[in-house]
Amino acid sequence: MTDSPFEELVKSLFEATKQADTALAELQEIATRINARHEPRAQFNRWRDSEEGKLWKQKQYQAQRGCCAIAKCGKPIQLKGSHIDHILPLSHFPGLAVDTQNLQITCPNCNIAKSNKITVAA
Repeated sequence: MTDSPFEELVKSLFEATKQADTALAELQEIATRINARHEPRAQFNRWRDSEEGKLWKQKQYQAQRGCCAIAKCGKPIQLKGSHIDHILPLSHFPGLAVDTQNLQITCPNCNIAKSNKITVAA
């Protein structure tokens, strides 16, 4: 016995829905990967690890005369192990992820203590 035209239509609709759901899941996975690639922290980490970022850190370290940029600290620091700090925190200002005008070199303790606080220079 063959299916009625209505039953054929229902089967076709179920198959089309299944294909659409599969395609949507694939597109959502692609969107997730794209968003992760452009997420501000990932963008900053790629820049920091690039030749451009490493060169910037060396020049900034020299400009700061090898001292922590946090005014209350100002202690001498080693280039290796120092942190690149976002003056205006990345969590509040993601558009400034790789803006060198918003970056400074700090000692690890100051950067960790500062966390994502917005500080005002005295």
